[in-house]
Amino acid sequence: MALLGLFLAPAASAHDQLVSSNPKDGATLDKQPEWLEMTFSGNIQDVGTEIKVEHGGKDVNAGEYDIKGKTVKSALPDDLAAGDYTVKWRVVSQDGHPISGDFGFTISDKGGAGGAVSSEDSSGEAGLGAGAVDQPDENAEDTRGDLAAGNDGTGMSAPMVILLVVGGIAIVAVVVILLLRKNRGLDSGGASARSIREGRDGAAPEDPAGGPKA
Repeated sequence: MALLGLFLAPAASAHDQLVSSNPKDGATLDKQPEWLEMTFSGNIQDVGTEIKVEHGGKDVNAGEYDIKGKTVKSALPDDLAAGDYTVKWRVVSQDGHPISGDFGFTISDKGGAGGAVSSEDSSGEAGLGAGAVDQPDENAEDTRGDLAAGNDGTGMSAPMVILLVVGGIAIVAVVVILLLRKNRGLDSGGASARSIREGRDGAAPEDPAGGPKA
């Protein structure tokens, strides 16, 4: 019986074991981890792996895992809150037997997603947090002043445009008046010429002796 126990003991202890983890068991982190990484004493099979992360009695969904030889790696959500976390794992060792275990770590208030707000955000000088006040834009005020004065900053002012329009109308009016006067002058000259011709045609023929013909 004793000999049988000696033969069975090595077989029972032949299963692979967890050698290390990242984060380490019991570690306190100032920055939340992006990955869970576990290293075992032997190669891990690609089937039967289960990883569950618990926080405050609730499950935190871990991402897809990757197995490379003795290492198992799994992604974590990027919005982990501060507090204590427990990782429960189950893998199949190289001899085909499943093994399981757990380890824990803590994310401090400084490293969690719900941690304290930085001094820049709380002062209202950076970002869009509470207390941020928009400063008046001097350029915007200057632009409004130019528009109120009738100047858009790129063209002529409204009074100048009005003067140009009025001046153009006046010039056109003068040209029209001059043309009308010229036409009237031509008409009056033609009438005078016609009167002279009619007078000449209607006069009595002169007597060769020097007097008008009776």
